[in-house]
Amino acid sequence: MDLKQLKYFARIVELESITAAAQSLFVAQPSLSQHVANLEAELGVKLLNRGAHGARATTPGELLYQYAKTILRQVEEATVAVKQQAHDPAGHVTLGLPTSTSRIVAVELLRGLTERHRQVSLEIVEGSSAELADQISRQRLDLTVAVDVQDNARFDIYPLLTEELLLVGAGGLPASAPVPLERVCELPMVLPSFPNSVRVRMERACTERGLRYQVIAETSAASVMAGVARAGLAWTILPWSALNAEDHAGLQCLAIEGRPLTRTLSLCVSKAAASSTACAAVSQALTELVRRKVADGSWLHVALEPGRR
Repeated sequence: MDLKQLKYFARIVELESITAAAQSLFVAQPSLSQHVANLEAELGVKLLNRGAHGARATTPGELLYQYAKTILRQVEEATVAVKQQAHDPAGHVTLGLPTSTSRIVAVELLRGLTERHRQVSLEIVEGSSAELADQISRQRLDLTVAVDVQDNARFDIYPLLTEELLLVGAGGLPASAPVPLERVCELPMVLPSFPNSVRVRMERACTERGLRYQVIAETSAASVMAGVARAGLAWTILPWSALNAEDHAGLQCLAIEGRPLTRTLSLCVSKAAASSTACAAVSQALTELVRRKVADGSWLHVALEPGRR
């Protein structure tokens, strides 16, 4: 087993395709397949399930992938440290961001890193919170922002802020006071399906109060929910950040009485990447940016978690 084999195997697992991995690595497909065959022969286990839809890691293959990512990162860090012979952060970092959070921080984060840490290469991956939490637990991300994430032995969790979920619609409700949850349940709603955190929060809050809400349609796309709300077809529940890039004209964004719908955004750091100076730089830059946006009022309806003030 050598570093080249581990690198090739990791890329196949990430792309779930030997053909795609060969193209990405500029390696002939038969050569790549032979490397995998040699690994399987050496370890005495099947590492990949090959089929018409690609190649997926077996349980032993997933374990090898996790070790491979750790080893390859350590080699990269050692190489960078020796070449740089300095303390400047350097290296490649993959950061996961929920779409709503990405709209708030992605551009400014990239701008700040470009100005302060030119040796850091940042890759931003957008997705749902559940998808991002799964990817970092499988070491396919170095860092991610996730919603209401559960403890996991493979990454550390640092709460950033609590975000309020708002009632969003075309108008017609008094804007002078928060809307009672009972009134919200009388409105036709378009909501994401389970296990989206917004839907889970709505379900839990209503169940605790013995209420039932009306869902006329489901979608995971915030832009669709906002569009449906703007058209007056239904109301929806969204964080303010999900509407940051939308045209607010024609939309009412109302607080719900008692703030029964909130969620906690946390920064999750893979234990395999915890020692990386590049990851530390991105983590610090992101945390400072979040704190600054809350302080200057450019991120509304949120509150910093203790220790992040």
